[in-house]
Amino acid sequence: MLKTQFIVEVTLKRHEVPSFDVYLFCLPVVRRMESIPIHPHVTFLVGENGSGKSTLLEAIAVAMGLNAEGGSRKFMFAARPTHSELHEYIRC
Repeated sequence: MLKTQFIVEVTLKRHEVPSFDVYLFCLPVVRRMESIPIHPHVTFLVGENGSGKSTLLEAIAVAMGLNAEGGSRKFMFAARPTHSELHEYIRC
């Protein structure tokens, strides 16, 4: 593993999820998630449209203190929040 890697794994705090029958938690990427190892060189997220890939990427960004729309810690802009609360239920 590279020492400069920021995220090694993304884990869903399943015990904190209110219900897997409501939106967001019923998305396939969330419903099936235990933990996702992140490779130091590249990690691919592959799935059908609507499976939750973008939702997961936004949650990881927000959990790491980044803007869900992109940018960096030093480049933050305020827009109407559009990201889900998934970032509250994952550990990076």
